[in-house]
Amino acid sequence: MFPPMPEESTPPASPETSLRPDAGLEIVQGREYLAENVAISGRHFIRCSFNFCNLIYSGGPVGLVECGGGNNRLVEVGPVREVLNGAAPQDVAEKMLRYWKDVRKGLNLEASADASSGSPAE
Repeated sequence: MFPPMPEESTPPASPETSLRPDAGLEIVQGREYLAENVAISGRHFIRCSFNFCNLIYSGGPVGLVECGGGNNRLVEVGPVREVLNGAAPQDVAEKMLRYWKDVRKGLNLEASADASSGSPAE
């Protein structure tokens, strides 16, 4: 007989784990996007560049490691748009807004006034 398994706990994020993509995310590596519509939800981008793109975000995790670029616009659609409009349950809204702020920070985009009291995402 095996001893009972200990309760799993989440270890603090170390530099190695912060770079590891969440399970289930599609990995996109070394891609240059120029003037494209790019769906970013559910994807982990590594060393990609985005220039003059519409970055389409519907909610959930997005990984951004060593990515750059400029003159992009984040376009919120679907579930995240409902959250921003106040049409989602509070527990879902809080989690999705955390993702949304992380995505905006990772893309060096300011948070809009309707979701973050008018200050840039931190």
